[in-house]
Amino acid sequence: MPGETPGTGATHNTGETPSARPRHPIGMLARSGHLEYDRILFFSDAVFAIAITLLIVELPTPIENALDRHVAIHSSQLLRDAASSGILGFGISFGVIGLFWVGHHGLFRYIKAIDRPLMLLNLLFIGTIAFLPYPTDLLSSVTSQAPAVVFYASCAGAAGLMETIMWVYATHARAGLVEGASRETRRLILLRTARVPVIFAISIVIAQFSPQAAPYSWLALVVVGSAANRLYGHHDAADPGGAAPSIADADPDSAGADPDPAG
Repeated sequence: MPGETPGTGATHNTGETPSARPRHPIGMLARSGHLEYDRILFFSDAVFAIAITLLIVELPTPIENALDRHVAIHSSQLLRDAASSGILGFGISFGVIGLFWVGHHGLFRYIKAIDRPLMLLNLLFIGTIAFLPYPTDLLSSVTSQAPAVVFYASCAGAAGLMETIMWVYATHARAGLVEGASRETRRLILLRTARVPVIFAISIVIAQFSPQAAPYSWLALVVVGSAANRLYGHHDAADPGGAAPSIADADPDSAGADPDPAG
């Protein structure tokens, strides 16, 4: 056995102490490459998938309503009604949630470790994503009314604000949660995330004057995102995986969780 003198059965001090083993920063919960980290990302992806699934579940069923009222079914009229309400709302929210998922994936290309505050911020963010089917249903029902547009823009803007706060916290945390991201890359990702709450806030102002025009302003999300990628996207071209050694390399035998500070 290691530390045992051959032939005597006696043990001797190997010179290793518990404090000599590398320790992670206080509050660190998960690191890239370990189960705890993957569970957080899998849970986030599951919320995105469920939110998108609920969008289709919330679509109106005019055929069933017509059958219940025993009236004639005119498929062309039903399609026009659905396209002007439920399908339009589904398309808008599918695009918005899809952009949030792409942005979330982009953040965690560089976020290689998660501490307690970041996990809480991520939980709040996916909470706003899970809530989006409700304002989508309201927007689909009364697209021309300002309160519905303002409520949807507020909910989507809150999700964008939470994603921005996540990135700002991760890049400024002392624990070194972000790896392999240059200063230019950090600014690019901040621009991508911050455009969302700004554009939705502007649409709230537009909705006070023209609720019908406000949703069209959301197309600026794609325009501004494409412009940012075209102008600054080369800073995000490199694979962050080889840019810097992972903090997981400091302790390959660790399970990835932070030791109990009390212990």
